[in-house]
Amino acid sequence: MAPPSDRFKPIQKIALHKERKAAAALGESLKTREAAVQRLDELRQYLAEYQERFARAARNGLSSSQILEYQVFISKLETAIEQQEGNVARTQKNCDSSKADWRGRYTKSKAMDNAVGRMVDEERRSDDKKEQSDNDERGQRKR
Repeated sequence: MAPPSDRFKPIQKIALHKERKAAAALGESLKTREAAVQRLDELRQYLAEYQERFARAARNGLSSSQILEYQVFISKLETAIEQQEGNVARTQKNCDSSKADWRGRYTKSKAMDNAVGRMVDEERRSDDKKEQSDNDERGQRKR
């Protein structure tokens, strides 16, 4: 008959597989968030550069149509930044959710590892005890 720990090993493997899958999902969500943050930084930097360009051009004199063009473009950049901020918030929420999922699966996987480890240790102690008992019995017969 197979030892009890053998019956739990498939469950242990499934828990480990789920933990690894959750870790991979967390990694992907972290990459997605990082890309969204980088894009937001780029948009903010571009807005600052464009506003500086507008200020320099305004000092040299601009027509009303040129001012309007700058203002429309700056407004579009600000809208894009707001949208990207929302995207960053969503990706952060996804990261938090992925992290919580991974932590839960990691905890379950480690608990299963510990349980199987304790079973294996107990089986080993039981086998050692049985072997010692058999050796003692053989020793008694030889006398």
